Amino acid sequence: MKAGSYLQWLDGQPNDSIVYVSFGSRTALSKEQIRELRNGLERSGCRFLWAIKTTKVDKDEREDLQDLLGSSFLERTKKKGLVCKGWVEQEQVLAHPVIGGFVSHCGWNSVTEAAQFGVPILAWPLNGDQKLNAEVTEKAGLGVWMRYWGWLAENLVKGQEIGDQIVQLMQDKTLRVMAKKVKEEARKAYEVGGSSKKVLLEIIENL
Repeated sequence: MKAGSYLQWLDGQPNDSIVYVSFGSRTALSKEQIRELRNGLERSGCRFLWAIKTTKVDKDEREDLQDLLGSSFLERTKKKGLVCKGWVEQEQVLAHPVIGGFVSHCGWNSVTEAAQFGVPILAWPLNGDQKLNAEVTEKAGLGVWMRYWGWLAENLVKGQEIGDQIVQLMQDKTLRVMAKKVKEEARKAYEVGGSSKKVLLEIIENL
């Protein structure tokens, strides 16, 4: 895919209609979990942009999307979904008005960017400090954390469960309002300076 073509695709979608799925540049799901996530996205019926990664950071990715996801999936979902393999400008994606939800591993950059643009998160932390970040996300009202989905890929989360949670994420009007509130509070806090973590923690304490 040519650089920026996913942004052109987003331009043609309805506002708040796209769930963006990304686990960052340093996290790769197992092939089995990727296929369950594929099933969940299709079951949800939601429009989606999926930035997929099959290997760890700085490793060459040779797996073909058709081999990994199946050509039939790509064909069935081509009118409402786009799968990107490679680098995506995440801030530009999250800033786009068509993005209505974010399935994320909750790396700190992802959390602060979602807060900056008021995008609700379905938190799926996998390692490092991501559990803490997921808890911060939930306490702030920016998202929901599926704790029982496990840690370090200890559970294989099935497509039906993933699909159901994506639907809830995209249809939860209360969560969307709260995410917009976090966005506004973050905007005010950034104006007076401070680190991103300090700012967001201050927002949580004041909500």
